[in-house]
Amino acid sequence: MKKTLPSVWLPLLVTLAGCGRAPRLDTRTFALDHLSPGDAAQLIDPYVYANREGAPGTLSVGRDAITIRETPENLDRVEEVLRRFDVPHPDVRLRFQLIEADGYTDTDARIADVEQELRKILQFEGYRLSGEAFVMATDGTEFQQTLAGNGGIYQVAGEVRWVQGSTLRLREVRLFAPSAGTVLTTTVNIRPGQTLVLGSSSRAASTATLLLTVTAESS
Repeated sequence: MKKTLPSVWLPLLVTLAGCGRAPRLDTRTFALDHLSPGDAAQLIDPYVYANREGAPGTLSVGRDAITIRETPENLDRVEEVLRRFDVPHPDVRLRFQLIEADGYTDTDARIADVEQELRKILQFEGYRLSGEAFVMATDGTEFQQTLAGNGGIYQVAGEVRWVQGSTLRLREVRLFAPSAGTVLTTTVNIRPGQTLVLGSSSRAASTATLLLTVTAESS
């Protein structure tokens, strides 16, 4: 006698058969007010499933917008992420200090906070300020400032870009002197409240070592 499946199995079979169907995708364009398209694309990339079999998600970048083809649920997630991060960034003041490290014994009050950090990572006997410059940092700022002080003529230059969250990227920061050319070049990320040592260089005709530091201060 031919056997038939109990009726209780029928809904389960229908459910399993439906699991292989590709999800429905929609397309949505998001205008950007503050984030660059490249930074926005990097930020929301985890929500675009380009390797999904049968229905890959896609992302394209325009001049001031990004266009995404994804499930409605993921598009809503992308919208929420952009709502949180595509916001105006506060102005930040960058304080560049050129510090001379040598056998000094007195404490230079102008760099007291920075000196404490330097002594944790370096082995010089003492430090004193050689030059200082301030830059108001907004997205896309290109700067070139003279480090005014008693350490000869030096200049610091570079570009400021905001990246994800509250992080600043200082691109191609260069320290140079008219007589010696560029003596230091670096790119770093920094957050408000941080102080970083960008690098060191020997001063011409001297045994002293010059340290370039930068502090990001909320304005």
